[in-house]
Amino acid sequence: MPDTTEVTEEAESRDTAGPPDDAAGGPLEVRHTTSPCLSPDGSLLACVVTERTGFPRAVQRPLGPGGPEGAGPERDVVLPVDGPVRRVAYSPNGKWLACEVAPDGGERERIWLVTTDPEDKGYYPIPNTRDATERIVCWDGDLLAVTAFDSEGLAEGRLVDPETGESTVVDSRMGGALVHARDGAALFRVGARGQRELLRIVPDGRWWPLLPVDTGSTTDAGVILDAGGDGRPMRMLVRSDHSADRMGLLEVRADEGGTESWKLAYRADADLDQVEVSLDRRTAVLLWNVHGGLSEIEVLDLTRRRPRVIARPPLPEVVASSPSLTADGRLLALTVQSLDQPPRVAVFDVRRRRWIGEPPAQPDPAPELLRFTARDGLELTGWLYRADPDAGPGPTVVHLHGGPEGQSRPGYDDIARRYLDVGVNYFLPNVRGSTGAGRFFSHADDRYGRFAGIDDVEDALLHLVEEEVTDPAQAIISGRSYGGYLVNASLVRHAGRWQGGIAACGMSDLQSFYRTTEPWIAAAAYPKYGNPLQERELLREASPLRRFHHIDVPVLFVHGVHDTNVPLSETEQAAEALRRRGVPVDILLFQDEGHEFVKLANRQLLGDRVVEFCQEVLGVGT
Repeated sequence: MPDTTEVTEEAESRDTAGPPDDAAGGPLEVRHTTSPCLSPDGSLLACVVTERTGFPRAVQRPLGPGGPEGAGPERDVVLPVDGPVRRVAYSPNGKWLACEVAPDGGERERIWLVTTDPEDKGYYPIPNTRDATERIVCWDGDLLAVTAFDSEGLAEGRLVDPETGESTVVDSRMGGALVHARDGAALFRVGARGQRELLRIVPDGRWWPLLPVDTGSTTDAGVILDAGGDGRPMRMLVRSDHSADRMGLLEVRADEGGTESWKLAYRADADLDQVEVSLDRRTAVLLWNVHGGLSEIEVLDLTRRRPRVIARPPLPEVVASSPSLTADGRLLALTVQSLDQPPRVAVFDVRRRRWIGEPPAQPDPAPELLRFTARDGLELTGWLYRADPDAGPGPTVVHLHGGPEGQSRPGYDDIARRYLDVGVNYFLPNVRGSTGAGRFFSHADDRYGRFAGIDDVEDALLHLVEEEVTDPAQAIISGRSYGGYLVNASLVRHAGRWQGGIAACGMSDLQSFYRTTEPWIAAAAYPKYGNPLQERELLREASPLRRFHHIDVPVLFVHGVHDTNVPLSETEQAAEALRRRGVPVDILLFQDEGHEFVKLANRQLLGDRVVEFCQEVLGVGT
């Protein structure tokens, strides 16, 4: 048990200290590749690379018959700012690569352009005068579509000419975002979390709601197949749970005479995660979220009157994301991962129906998906990693994901492996409010449902105890972002259940969170947590800081100094409230991180510290 002296460990990049010889691939082979983008002709692959030192960076590499192994050397994208690259996107003419980067590891992004010419060492910024943050949307021909937020939360959709830097405003709305643009037409997202819809914008600036009102539905992504005009309707593929409980794919056709839509792909047992369409509009890839968080993909032929599935290839790993197609749909790249396999880019030859350079898919040692019932009868699930499947009740960390609309899935988890190696079970419940289980479930924690969502955490622990997985005297609660809020809330609402807590960048007071977070984040959160003007009583009751006097167990707080989503002040006020009462408190601060902890050296340090915390509190692995 640690003493009552606060220990604040301020961590910088620690680039000289790399991950140990573990499942990440050994000390000399630590490399994660994510967020792929194929050049239109398939000759180049750009992606984000994370290695033992430094921030995630962008690279370009020529492709050959061996796929990602390439036909030539990898070329780093050199940018004039230090910070993680989040996304890359090739222009349709193959000349430009747009890079979205967060300076200094924060949450406010800037966009830079480089060329695909290996002799060109230049970099060109998107002009920025008053933007708080900028995000890549897509390319509309030779123009880059972006969403830019100002400091008050006004979102402006723009089309930027990379040659001249000139931009045209498509539309601007508080808390919105540009979703797609083609030939002057656009889709613009409006509404708060859990209440989102799309507006259809035609080239002359006129706009209409894309679909009829369906309160509580989320229509948040889409691709324009045909901008319409000259007697043709505007045609779109849209990801939506409109008039349904599950996310699926709609086709929508609209003109000035009206709108019609019909379901193209919906599943009763799955949600559509992402849809990607080739530039020639002949091929689409659907990425499905099935069986509690596993991934499946389908490749569709869009040339027929009714799209048909032409391939359902088994994935190399159990979780996939970020699909990218060549212009003709010939190649598909995506990120794949599983518990012991760090994220990597895999390439699928759509025409030959085979993975390039990948071994046949193998059964993954995935964790066990548990199903259990909350006290009000709602079915919950969670992924259980057992340190020793044959052992009796043992020490356990229950970890809560962010969101609340996030989802714990059996992808790569460096922290999970660290726990298992010291004999600690690891359970990741998907409490109400999580995605992946349908529309009703994702709304079940809205506003006054927040308290039932907090109770789900205790019900998860009670289930583990009943199933003889967890020793009730050896349970620690952990979480990040909204999961960090659940740590704070559970420690006060269910005092006595936990022997310690690990809260990473979590809210401690919803009212102060609203005052200090980014304006566009605050406005989008009203339907989830409550309106700070109309529901002050709810926010006070749901804010754990007011009841921190119930906490008498050690707490480790973790935060990134550059976090503007959940500002550092949320951790500082929580730690101070416990310190005043003599409760054991540790704080781990990352000086070069924001809301996400992306540097591998920092994640190594985080793993060291949470394992040490378990050893101190539970006496395990010593």
